[in-house]
Amino acid sequence: MSIVRNSLAVVAASAVLALTSACGGGADKVALCTEATKAMTDYQTAAAAAGANFEGLNKATADFAAKLKDLGGKADGDLQSALTKFGDSFADLKIDPSDSSAATKVTEFAQKVSEAGAAFGTACS
Repeated sequence: MSIVRNSLAVVAASAVLALTSACGGGADKVALCTEATKAMTDYQTAAAAAGANFEGLNKATADFAAKLKDLGGKADGDLQSALTKFGDSFADLKIDPSDSSAATKVTEFAQKVSEAGAAFGTACS
């Protein structure tokens, strides 16, 4: 399962870069981008603290997904769509060490997050 955790860490780091680089535009957009970036940093801290506790990691992931969806509810237009898509991507991720297809699911998750990151970058620029 270490390959799953390592893959997840790379995806999360990529999402932080997408969030950070996308913070342009009006004051509302900047505030929401800043909140989303903080939420990602908080998520990375919680995920790291979970260690090999996949239940803790899944809880951190679910909490982060809910935060992104909450931020999406405060936004409008493309930014709302992008934040919601980011939230939906993380909401779909559940790590189950007994699942033999976990690595494949992380790969699919990485693709979804990449697409959501691109949409977020476009919406916030």
